[in-house]
Amino acid sequence: MKRTSRAELSELLRALGLRAGDRAFVHAFSASLGLVECGLAGMHAAFRDVLGPDGTLVVPAFTSSYRRGEVYDVAASRSFNGAFSEYVRRIPGAARSLDPLFSFAAEGAEAQMLLQRPGPNCFGQGSGYEVLFAAGVKFVGLGIHWDQGYSFMMHLEREAGVPYRFEKAYEGVTRLGDGNEIHDRAIHFQRDEALSVRRNRTPLGRALVDEGIATERTWHGIVHRCMAAGPVAERVVAALRADPWCMTRPA
Repeated sequence: MKRTSRAELSELLRALGLRAGDRAFVHAFSASLGLVECGLAGMHAAFRDVLGPDGTLVVPAFTSSYRRGEVYDVAASRSFNGAFSEYVRRIPGAARSLDPLFSFAAEGAEAQMLLQRPGPNCFGQGSGYEVLFAAGVKFVGLGIHWDQGYSFMMHLEREAGVPYRFEKAYEGVTRLGDGNEIHDRAIHFQRDEALSVRRNRTPLGRALVDEGIATERTWHGIVHRCMAAGPVAERVVAALRADPWCMTRPA
């Protein structure tokens, strides 16, 4: 079984382009790193080593609560984005956003600022992703396939107005951290299942790497990536406006 020390993971993160003070949004398949020294705590420690006291770590902590007819419990609803996201969500002092479908969890210097939810949209104008892009986060994918993670791509699809997704509102109950409950709504930009298309981001993802917009490094045979919000948004939205179907393939 491959092993990764805390120091080796820190070196990998720096090689991907993370620096002290950065705001990092991390999709992580922790098993892609093998046995990490001290497990999930060691992964978190490596990020803190690189980001430093002024940096902020953000992870997806999605629940799809309202789509499932469930109460979104800010303090207790589990993330379905893997073990590392759930670990970060449960760190004492970590915060979580109020989106009942696509929440984020964060800890660090600017956690509260990055978890703002300006409106009910999950993607596009007035969404949490709009806040992340405006803040210039760096998106990190550890062992993540272009077609299986990188949820920020849905935000860029909304910005470009692709024809294979549509807005749908969901309503439900959110239980806040203090135990009080509120009625809320969230507007998803979801895929039209009636269309015979499937996700295919790999060609555009390869272009991002070839053009130097995304950085790739391989560790133990697994590819890891990092890309800055501004350049990736400019490139992907332009591609989608030129060809709205460029991140799809026939089913």
